[in-house]
Amino acid sequence: MAGRQFQIISREIIKPSSPTPLDLRTYKLSLLDQLTTHIYIPIILFYSNEVAADHNPPSNFTDRSLRIKGSLSKTLARYYPFAGRLKNDILIDCNDEGVDFVEAKTKSKLSEFLNKPESGALDLLFSDGFLWNDSCKDTSLLGIQVTFFACGGMAISLSISHKIADGCTISTFLSDWAAISYPSGKEVSPEFIATSILHLDVPFVVPGIELGKRDCITKRFVFDAPKIAKLKAMAAYSGGPQNPTRVEVVTALLYKCAVAASRAKNSLLIQLVNMRARVVPPLPSISVGNFSWYFTTSPKRDSETKLQDYVRGLRDGIAQLCDKNVNNLKVNDWLLAVLASTEDVKVLFDDLDIYRYPLYQVDFGWGKPVWLRMADGVVKNTFVLFDDRKGDGIEALVTLEEEDMAIFQSDEELVAFASSGHISLP
Repeated sequence: MAGRQFQIISREIIKPSSPTPLDLRTYKLSLLDQLTTHIYIPIILFYSNEVAADHNPPSNFTDRSLRIKGSLSKTLARYYPFAGRLKNDILIDCNDEGVDFVEAKTKSKLSEFLNKPESGALDLLFSDGFLWNDSCKDTSLLGIQVTFFACGGMAISLSISHKIADGCTISTFLSDWAAISYPSGKEVSPEFIATSILHLDVPFVVPGIELGKRDCITKRFVFDAPKIAKLKAMAAYSGGPQNPTRVEVVTALLYKCAVAASRAKNSLLIQLVNMRARVVPPLPSISVGNFSWYFTTSPKRDSETKLQDYVRGLRDGIAQLCDKNVNNLKVNDWLLAVLASTEDVKVLFDDLDIYRYPLYQVDFGWGKPVWLRMADGVVKNTFVLFDDRKGDGIEALVTLEEEDMAIFQSDEELVAFASSGHISLP
């Protein structure tokens, strides 16, 4: 999809369908929002021109675009901080200034793009100025781009400030937006609880992320259900952790192979955990904002370290984070512990991020996505995990320095369990 085949149709600002009440105009960020980087998180969903039998979508691009924009406007009325502007690291002015919205088209077919994408083509599908950039004061917190393919397929990309959303919130927002676009009886009622929990009254300086300053490369690795079953058996063999999960075994293998490929003598795996259900009392799953934190594990690096050692390290790490033996991890106590550890917060962005939510159910009225992914990474040593379309496999986006990637992708153990994965349309 070369630049000459790609054309911007329009740019506009989408505002909430109804004004935000005066008593909700100031939205205080939670402590974890305040500790989170300003970076935009870029994710994209692809839809084919094949429509499910029980759907009756708009017949042309113009009508589809009108539905998308109209439903987005209604969704922003529910997610009112998203249409506001960040004033500092403490609060958002919910002034209904709106979000950036771009329409584009390409002469390429969706199938051509998915199977033989040209270098840099994916970047064209994200709103200009948002891709991996920092969200700044008085700028849009959300950028949307809808791109129509020559075959009738389309892509919907979202770049959202990490200041207001973690992976769970992004999933909830997309699900709610789709539910408004294609009503299915799902209740749309996000909960904004940030002001009711611990926050700081002075700005906290968050360490920045070095972007685009390293020679990194991102590649996709696919683990299907049969291969994951074999990994689980291997991890549980001979006294290994019992009943390992898909995420545990895939993460363990990726880390094991990355450690082997790395020229560094020491390494530390950092994994994000959605804490909503792990604090007491649990937070609603539809809580908007950042409610994820991380744990670390660093298995001994030698030839005797096996897959089950890495899985065991993951289990021990999450057990320590959640303090399950005490079972009283109250949200404010947890946030105070987070604050006490902020001298190490920069490590979170230099190593590993897990990002896996059920986004294949996001149906705007013309069917479910045929594929989804994030933009190519710009921070080295990151793994991003998604469910595959079937829901029983895992797709991993791995970003490493080029020299490390050459060794990593040739690792015999990785090759035995992962493939590059042909993307087929239904």
